[in-house]
Amino acid sequence: MKTTLVTAMVLGLHAQSGFAQDRLECLLPQGGRIVMEGSCEAPYSNRPETCDTRYATRYHGPDGAAPVDLGITSLRRTDDSGTPAEMCAHFYVKGDTVHAPGTEPEHYRTIAKGHLATIIAKPHYDKAVEAEANRESARRALSHPGYGRMAVQGSTWVLEQALTRWHWGHYADAKFYRQPVSQVSQTLSTDQGKSWSAPVITSTSRLFTIGTSALDQPDGARPGAVSIADKRLERRALMAQGKQLVLRCRLPDQSEFVLSGMLPNEEDLQRQSAGELPPFVPLVSISYVGAPGRAAIDVDGDMAMLMGLPTSAAGPMQDQVCNSAGLANGVPYIGITMLDQDGKRFTRFAYPDKIWFPSHPPRQLGELLMRQDLIMGYNVALSRRGKLIGLEYPLVSRQCASAGRGDKAPVCPVGGVLRSESQDNGASWSDLAFSKASWIFTPGKPLEQQPGRATLKTE
Repeated sequence: MKTTLVTAMVLGLHAQSGFAQDRLECLLPQGGRIVMEGSCEAPYSNRPETCDTRYATRYHGPDGAAPVDLGITSLRRTDDSGTPAEMCAHFYVKGDTVHAPGTEPEHYRTIAKGHLATIIAKPHYDKAVEAEANRESARRALSHPGYGRMAVQGSTWVLEQALTRWHWGHYADAKFYRQPVSQVSQTLSTDQGKSWSAPVITSTSRLFTIGTSALDQPDGARPGAVSIADKRLERRALMAQGKQLVLRCRLPDQSEFVLSGMLPNEEDLQRQSAGELPPFVPLVSISYVGAPGRAAIDVDGDMAMLMGLPTSAAGPMQDQVCNSAGLANGVPYIGITMLDQDGKRFTRFAYPDKIWFPSHPPRQLGELLMRQDLIMGYNVALSRRGKLIGLEYPLVSRQCASAGRGDKAPVCPVGGVLRSESQDNGASWSDLAFSKASWIFTPGKPLEQQPGRATLKTE
């Protein structure tokens, strides 16, 4: 029976522990619905865009029967995961049974005829067996999008993890979750979970539809109309109420990036670091001031290069933060965020496909850099020439980079760049290519002495 799948996301704006409460409703293909309610807990680690959320979960059947309380469902919320589509995709229907994730990794909840049951499926095979299965299946060409399923089919328990085909090292942004499931890691039990077969990587799945993404499985829930507030902004607003650390990164044209972080209060200092200032504090905001008297422009603070804002206790790290900003072809940038052509706003670009910063470049480029004794630097930057955008990684001598002593970083001249280009404002990018010429970096000068770089304003 073909059923329209609709998911409605309604956000309750009453605060709990300073954060808004979510209410997520997922409609399943047989007409039932899953309702989850919960508040975003404390930010995960020191990244304000990530939090763990524990949702009180209920199931409402299509026949109007009394709802079934499933207990707690734990899901992590980030920029590129935890959207309504990705959250609802964890719920699916097989036959007359509704399946839901459990409270623990090895727990799987089922609802049949209004009754809730929890199945514990924990395969008992050793790492050597799994490693052998991975070697036989060219595992490095596959990746987990994060979706597993378990179902009982007759006398057989079936446990599968969805796999998508991608080049090892691709950037796993939001589009990653839309990649089609190409294979699954499958293991079976015929004695109710007491023993399990060795995992097999196969394109013959019992629980997933191959060729369709985990978010678009025909037996799962999908999002429809969605309304959700930006919890990152809420958390930053709360952090901004405290005492601030401010760093000013001045560009060669005297414009500035102003970075603000939340300093701990005296009570926190005494409790967490014996009265000493921690080396890093959460980043609250970034703004750009084009000239004295001009209004500041907000810059996206969720930059991959800034996990936290370094304090004076972090030594030279404040200078290194400013080194991630600069001016190239008259365009100010910080990390992979750049001022738009209209000069009114900043756009943060996703890393080009086939790049996982700052990991290894593709194999052929890696071999080329090895022959020339070059390695990638950490000051990735981008600029624009008309409608063409170029993103570059500076290259420095491998021998020089390894010559550092203690906490003193070596001063290494730029020997070339790896560049990727986009002609559609970052929607797609060319493969990385080696070049001695650069749009952004001056060859022969160290990264710390680049003419376009920003410097820490200390006066």
